[in-house]
Amino acid sequence: MDLADKEQTERLELIFRGAVSATVFLAAIIVYWPGLQGPFVLDDVTSISALGNLGGVRDWETFKAFVFGGTAGPTGRPMALLSFLVDSREWPADPWPFKRTNLVIHLVNGALLGVVTRQILTILQYRKNTAAWIALASTAAWMLHPFLVSTTLYSVQRMAQLAMLFALAGMAAYLYGRSLLAADRMRAYVIMTLSLGTFTVLAALSKENGILLPTLIGVVEISVIASRGDKLPALDRRWATAFLLLPTTLIVLYLLHSFLRADFLEVAVSRDFSLYERLLTQPRVVADYLQHWFLPKLYTTGVFQDHVNKSTSLLSPLTTLLAAVFHVGVITLAIAKRKVLPLLAFAILFYYANHLLESTVLNLEMYFEHRNYLASAFLFLPIIVLLSQKLNRRVAFMVTGVALLVLASFTRYSATIWADYNDMVEASAARAPTSPRAQVQYSLNLFNAGYPEASLQAIDRAIENIPTGDPLLLVNRLLIKCNMQLLDPTDFDVAIAQLSQRDYDPRHLTLYSTLVSALGEPRCPDISFERVQPLFAGMLDNPSNLVPGSVSFSHVQYLNGLVAVKLQRQAAARQHFRASLDANPEISSAMTMAALMATHGYLEDALVFADIAQQQFDAGSTAVRLSAKVTEADIRHFRATVLEEMGSSD
Repeated sequence: MDLADKEQTERLELIFRGAVSATVFLAAIIVYWPGLQGPFVLDDVTSISALGNLGGVRDWETFKAFVFGGTAGPTGRPMALLSFLVDSREWPADPWPFKRTNLVIHLVNGALLGVVTRQILTILQYRKNTAAWIALASTAAWMLHPFLVSTTLYSVQRMAQLAMLFALAGMAAYLYGRSLLAADRMRAYVIMTLSLGTFTVLAALSKENGILLPTLIGVVEISVIASRGDKLPALDRRWATAFLLLPTTLIVLYLLHSFLRADFLEVAVSRDFSLYERLLTQPRVVADYLQHWFLPKLYTTGVFQDHVNKSTSLLSPLTTLLAAVFHVGVITLAIAKRKVLPLLAFAILFYYANHLLESTVLNLEMYFEHRNYLASAFLFLPIIVLLSQKLNRRVAFMVTGVALLVLASFTRYSATIWADYNDMVEASAARAPTSPRAQVQYSLNLFNAGYPEASLQAIDRAIENIPTGDPLLLVNRLLIKCNMQLLDPTDFDVAIAQLSQRDYDPRHLTLYSTLVSALGEPRCPDISFERVQPLFAGMLDNPSNLVPGSVSFSHVQYLNGLVAVKLQRQAAARQHFRASLDANPEISSAMTMAALMATHGYLEDALVFADIAQQQFDAGSTAVRLSAKVTEADIRHFRATVLEEMGSSD
């Protein structure tokens, strides 16, 4: 073949590969498109609704308050909050732009993943054309995988997406700088240092696990680059220690500190498991992640992930030990063979390194699919390389095409379910019969759709399947029976006796408040406020709820005050409300108490709590005022209304 023919062939190859690449990205848009029509769900509202506080983001002060007032993690995740302003600056907002932007970021992440994959294959001396095709196939499999639907279409998981974007950008910049090490040492170290420093910060400000970027770079060094032996220049040991080893060591020491905490064996706040039990459970959880990745499902449990049973020892259940042995074996294999099988070792170690923070001892929920968004990026890479080596090009192309078609069809199906919240809930409830959140939401959806009997049957069935006395199930069953006018005192008292013995969960404040409000309506004529009072009084007898300054103590005091005001016990209500605010001062809480006092005729007390709210407002920062969801004008209007009513009553 002469030079002209070779150039023509390469040009046609490039055009063909470009067309295939465009098809892959178009396919990703097509399969995800139905899901863009879906609503906000769960944590979307919690994180994004702050756009509406202080009347929306309309000037520099409200901009700072929103972007730097986040509460989702230690950093507040300002990069993610900043990105939400692309889609809306006020609340309520249309969810479509948020999901659209998430899809765009998913596509950008796919492009970056392709770049990093090609860089890695180039280091391993794959031919340029071969590396390009393998990178495209591996990236396509990641982009079209159904296990990532809940990350891409869950608006608030923009945080995980941006963390990946900056991590991949950092890896790409680092590997570019690394490639210059032999030719221009100074320039190489400047690029590597700036890329690590800049993109680690940006990734961490999107989501905290972005701080793992130096660790992920370290994984590349000890597997892919180490496999080249002396053929690539070694890193300066002082630089590697400062920028790769030290950050990783600090993270490990932080996790060890959590491991050695005095309360390691105690049930964590707002959880029903201890950090010890969480650590024991994670091998099973991570094994389940891997199963979903390599054996994809049409639909998972989505956003409802509270169905995972905790492990209480290595043998309870036995799968705890089996999963732990599996992970240790796989990691050991990867380390031992990291120079012989660098791609396999890299994919394995990259996956587990990504789970270092979220799947160990931190006080987080047991299970979330989005933890695999970056972790899974290279899992298919060794398989695709193996196929390219064992099969001829045409067969490998056909096998890969069929696999991508299956993944795309699964993702399309899942995205279609995400287009409708009721469909999401029904599918999740079917997939997770032991998830209290999914079962409760499914039952409420049936009730709201006009099927009260089916709703009651669904929640009764859930209580049978989940015999733990979960407050979500028990309280919502009471509310459903109340709305059906079927709630009798005996049934109510039995549930109250069960609930009063449990540790209070701060996530259930609205749930319990709704129950108290329901008792004051004609639909529950036989249930008096006196019957619910033992529930919250019993919570005050539980030492776990009496930690000074804790949110649990504040909430339990508030709930006791709520019942007291309903029972027209003014002094008791005032005492409980003050104790609640002393434990956890909040502007919104003070105004809620003021409104309750005013509604029940205790106008002087209403003014006192409004004054407390004003004092907190004056003393608080802009971020504190933003989180309050109450403006100074609201407080002044309330005071004026109460004073006017007091004057007219005179």
